[in-house]
Amino acid sequence: MPITLINSFTVPPESEEEFLETWRSTIDHFATAPGFIQTRLHRNTGLNDTTFQFVNIALWEDVESYRAVFRDFTPAGQRVPGVKAYPGLFEVYAEVDPAE
Repeated sequence: MPITLINSFTVPPESEEEFLETWRSTIDHFATAPGFIQTRLHRNTGLNDTTFQFVNIALWEDVESYRAVFRDFTPAGQRVPGVKAYPGLFEVYAEVDPAE
């Protein structure tokens, strides 16, 4: 069953460029990994809650594929000083599609 990684990041303003470059290199690594489906990085608009500056949402074929990608690899959230990552793995619980 596919799983969804939702990873929220706090990024100091002075580290934003380095974080984005490092995130891109992380995704380049993920893109070659078995089981990786897709990802999207979202930037906070500055409206309402601004706790997290970026949120990454990625789809993986299964938990095992996700875990395997980290063998001998350190992701962006752990490579840039001052950046904190808050990852969680989720499965679909309910789905609403008004077009159906």
